[in-house]
Amino acid sequence: MKKQIYLILIALAGIFSSCEDVIDVDLSEENLNLVGVEANITTQDEPTVFLYRTLKVNQDEGLPGISGAQVVITDDASPSNQITLVEDSQKKGLYTVAQGASFKGVAGREYTLTIQTPETTLMAKEKLTAVEPIDSIIVEPSLRGDKLFLAVFSYGQETPGKGNYYKWDIYVNDTLKYESDRMTIASDELVDGNYVRKLELFTDFHDPDKPEERELRLNDKVHVKQTSISRFGYYFYLQMINQGSTGSLFSVPPANIKSNFSSTDGKPVLGLFVARDVSVSNIIVIDQKIEDQLKKR
Repeated sequence: MKKQIYLILIALAGIFSSCEDVIDVDLSEENLNLVGVEANITTQDEPTVFLYRTLKVNQDEGLPGISGAQVVITDDASPSNQITLVEDSQKKGLYTVAQGASFKGVAGREYTLTIQTPETTLMAKEKLTAVEPIDSIIVEPSLRGDKLFLAVFSYGQETPGKGNYYKWDIYVNDTLKYESDRMTIASDELVDGNYVRKLELFTDFHDPDKPEERELRLNDKVHVKQTSISRFGYYFYLQMINQGSTGSLFSVPPANIKSNFSSTDGKPVLGLFVARDVSVSNIIVIDQKIEDQLKKR
């Protein structure tokens, strides 16, 4: 059974399949050896920046990280706060907070990421907006046609004021579902400020004749991180979904997805700097009672 894409237009509180046709975008020769960045700062975790050079999509090898860069994050507080990240000794091109230091995000602040390499200087800005706390999640069957599949639903208040954007990270046994067919994003159009009940975030679609394909199983632990993203981040992720990228930290977005990074050498930059507020849900253990609900139809 074809997997569904979890693009939620929260205006309708529904789920839509958004990429029936996957477009494979190969990097042209002139777009090889570009700089790519995947960077994030959240209110829960320390910031990370992965700096790499691009490869052809069909090259089956790890992304070549870029060493020796100066990576600095500043905020717009008064006075401003700043941190210089250090390169991870085990992962070339991955820059993290030095041991003993901390620089978690604060809702309401704008963050500027500046990366200096011998060839160029990259810069991106992102506003970290607050997210409402997620009230709770439940796991129960979702009826699709004449089949039942376990699904994850959330309850929570939508932040008053139009123009809010969300991304939900789904964890099963503490493992994040990275792939774009498990990426869940939303805008708040038409339900601004409402309480949203039983919003279906993730459904375990699989071939009923192949139970080994199930992703939600007996005794699995499920939790969700509800996060705020910017309008730019929302449309960046939407393009990733439509073009079939995996959505993981170390996956290369297609070259025609616009980045929020600029470069002093005028060349395109791949990737995204994202700032997110995070609310963590309760944990649901799929017990026999939940499992037995699949047999009711």
